[in-house]
Amino acid sequence: MRMRWWLFPIFVALAELSPLVECQAQATQSNKVSYEGQRVAAVDLVANPKISVDSLRPLVQQRSDEAYSTSKVESTISALKETGRFSKVDLDVKPDPGGLHLTFTLEPALYFGVFQFPGATKRFTYTRLLQVIDVPNQTPYKQEVVAKAGGALLEFLISAGYFQAQVRTEPQFDETHMLANVVFHVNLGKRAKVGIVEVHGPEPSEANRLLHATRSLRATARGASLKPGKSYTPKRIDSAVALMKRDLANQHRLASKVHFDQSHYHADTNHADIIIDAQPGPIVKVRVQGAKLSWLPFLRGRQMKKLIPIFSEGTVDSDLVEEGRRNLIDFFQSKGYFNVKVTTNFQKQPSNVDLVYNVNRGRRHKVETVGFRGNQHVDRGELIQQVAVKPHRLVLSRGKFSNKLLRQSVQGLTAFYKDRGYEEVKVEPDVVDREPRIYVTFQITEGPQTLVDNLTLQGNTRISGVDLAPKGGFRLRAGQPFSPKGLADDRSHILAAYLDRGFLNSEFDSKVARLPSDPHKVNVTYTISEKQQVQVDDIVLVGNKRTRPSLIKRTANITPETPLSQGKLLLGESQLQEIGVFDWASVEPRRPITDQTNEDVLVKVHEAGRNEVTYGFGLQVARRGGNVPSGTIALPGQPPVTSGAPNFTAAEKTFVSPRGSIGFTRYNLRGLAESASVSTLLSRLDQRAIATYSQPHFRGSSWSSLFSSSIERTTENPTFAARLAEGSWQLEKPLNKDKTRRIQLRYRFRRTILSNLLIPGLVLPQDQRLRLSTLSATWIRDTRDKPLDASRGFYQTLDLGITPKALGSNANFARLLGQSSYYKPFGKTVWANRITLGLSKSFASSDVPTSERFFSGGETTLRGFPINGAGPQRTVPACTNPSVPSTCVNLQVPVGGDQLFMFNSEFRFPLGIKEGLGAAVFYDGGNVYGPIGVSHFVRDYTNTVGVGLRYATPVGPVRFDIGRNLNPVTGVKATQFYITLGQAF
Repeated sequence: MRMRWWLFPIFVALAELSPLVECQAQATQSNKVSYEGQRVAAVDLVANPKISVDSLRPLVQQRSDEAYSTSKVESTISALKETGRFSKVDLDVKPDPGGLHLTFTLEPALYFGVFQFPGATKRFTYTRLLQVIDVPNQTPYKQEVVAKAGGALLEFLISAGYFQAQVRTEPQFDETHMLANVVFHVNLGKRAKVGIVEVHGPEPSEANRLLHATRSLRATARGASLKPGKSYTPKRIDSAVALMKRDLANQHRLASKVHFDQSHYHADTNHADIIIDAQPGPIVKVRVQGAKLSWLPFLRGRQMKKLIPIFSEGTVDSDLVEEGRRNLIDFFQSKGYFNVKVTTNFQKQPSNVDLVYNVNRGRRHKVETVGFRGNQHVDRGELIQQVAVKPHRLVLSRGKFSNKLLRQSVQGLTAFYKDRGYEEVKVEPDVVDREPRIYVTFQITEGPQTLVDNLTLQGNTRISGVDLAPKGGFRLRAGQPFSPKGLADDRSHILAAYLDRGFLNSEFDSKVARLPSDPHKVNVTYTISEKQQVQVDDIVLVGNKRTRPSLIKRTANITPETPLSQGKLLLGESQLQEIGVFDWASVEPRRPITDQTNEDVLVKVHEAGRNEVTYGFGLQVARRGGNVPSGTIALPGQPPVTSGAPNFTAAEKTFVSPRGSIGFTRYNLRGLAESASVSTLLSRLDQRAIATYSQPHFRGSSWSSLFSSSIERTTENPTFAARLAEGSWQLEKPLNKDKTRRIQLRYRFRRTILSNLLIPGLVLPQDQRLRLSTLSATWIRDTRDKPLDASRGFYQTLDLGITPKALGSNANFARLLGQSSYYKPFGKTVWANRITLGLSKSFASSDVPTSERFFSGGETTLRGFPINGAGPQRTVPACTNPSVPSTCVNLQVPVGGDQLFMFNSEFRFPLGIKEGLGAAVFYDGGNVYGPIGVSHFVRDYTNTVGVGLRYATPVGPVRFDIGRNLNPVTGVKATQFYITLGQAF
């Protein structure tokens, strides 16, 4: 068989006619001549030079030097098409003196690339449009698929209210990479308005009442108004349907059915009439007698709807009634009524349904103990973590117990033991009721433990067993307990290792054989079929219009002639989405992996919008003056000063002025994911402007860069006027692969001018006009599991900065600040520790400005002091009217120190009363010191102990702390209270 490479036509035009092509290509025969039985002299395969046809030769059943067979030719064509690599196979037969010459021309299968939706992305997100057309990745191009996608898109646009929409499809073929990119040209037209609304199904009076509900003020406020002339949107119609359902539910019609039926569009008016089908159903009355679901009346109905599924399911049947009964039992048992009895009285008629739950709570109980018997090989501490039933912990706690929790506990213990190799384990709960206390004991019959006698790996010729095993070894290695879960974990790890090394079709099989001499010992065999290793052939970028290919390739980090790693594909896709340039990205092989050893990687992206404008305008009415706001004075660049003097006032004056802000951001500058933003705020009392410029890859390196500058003038506080200017440039680079360690290099310039001071001594003269020009470096290590509420890991920082006059400062000093936090879990209890050390030192006969000294005291540092109340203080007299002594007070102004040392330690634990509610006991030690020295350190060291409550929220825990200073300072309360958001550290 001879191969010809000089002939390779791309049948792009013929691809448009593919719906007319039969599943098997027909041979091109001149004048319908039959060649059956004639001698075949040569058989050639013609394909794209990039495609190796060596693996295709066994599929050619029609051989040279054999008689021509129509069945063999058709079988060959079918076999070639079934590989999925070719969209069409053509046969050309040429008679020669020596015999027939057969040429199979293989047209490569074009695969879909990217889709574009010009005219539609202004109204709909790109990802939503992709969901609508529903063309999965690695789909071979077919015209009928394009037609179906275009029809689905048009149907979606019409359902969204664009009844005039037009969709035209335009395939664009990339012959080099064998891709078909499709453009859906969309002309939306004008969105239709709501026309006549009809409600079909109920009586006319009821239909009118429901229709009136959609035209009320409540409907307008909820976006559910169906008044004629309103915009026709699916969200509006769905909201109106939901409003009708709620309205019927308020009429006790819990089994009602309401849905959007159809719409009738009038092209002449661009209005669409809406028909809604409503079936009110019977009147359903549900009552709970014998007990209250809540002490608060307005919560009883809400709790009933939560527990009884008839309200949420919208139907009534005996199964839902029984489910509601079980839910009520679990609810009251969770409140301590462990012997609660719930019966039902269910009467169902065509027009009325009456359902009564009769509750007999019985006496309230308390879970005294939860114990275990028969656990010979597992400690109680490990078992208690698998149990959902909990004993009481505090005076007000009654523990957790219900039949549901009891079943969950039995299942949890059983699964825990089986994972340890105890295949025959049995767990029986024993509940002893000694009113008002109950004692729960789990009787465990462990049975024999099944162990792995030997583990054998077979078929792993390319990857050694050491490389396949996780860091701690396989779960089912010799001597370890046998469990199906352990086998599943090993299987997942082995296949993941192969996928990451390019063996995308690898297969795993296992065999477990029990020893004849001991049925509780097994030999485990893992058989691996590695298949071929796939290498990356080329990186194909599709969809980028402005973004530079170099940025995409650097971010995706996939290299040709390396194994096609599934993990790298997923990581590359994630990194592309993180740079903030694309609203959609996909990284995967161009076509499905079958038997090929090389494959292109297709990087498909869709660029997000480049411009963003934000603005806000309003009217500001500011009453400046009176008592000092919140009892504190916050000066720019200075520590907040607690006045503690509500009788100190400033002259009052009311200011009325417009207030507005506007910001503009430009993304993906120069096609390198760089962004620039400017924003300004203007009002009579405050004017501010900010500009930033960020570069994720500074000069093509792994460093990121951020430049920012701001200027501000403010007179909002009656005690001072301030003019501020700041500019900074920061470089940042991760130091390891998982980015838990990074370094920052920073230059920062600050200019602060304070004037019109109402209290002259509040700010030292040298701090009223301040210039600081600082070079600094920061090292960060962060391995916390949750930054807002960490339970394990480290958080460490070290910052060193120097501020010399040579760079434009009016002071010479250096500053060092380091801290290390460590979080260690003990079950659900977390032991958190932090140590902080700060040192500052002036040089060249200069002083450290007040703003650059160290301050401590408050909710995140030393909780036995008020905010910035630790360390040296100075007294500043403040008088509203100096001639009237009663208007004078003495303010304690923090001086700050050149040395800071703090040690904080907390035990955080759950209370067991309510999910998410916890407590903490803590110790805070240390202080701020004026001069640096050991004697001052020992003499002025303070100790604070305290307790607190924590309540978990999605944005971090709400925290209430009470701290008691064991070394109280004269004039400062020894006990401090703090309520804030987030942990102390």
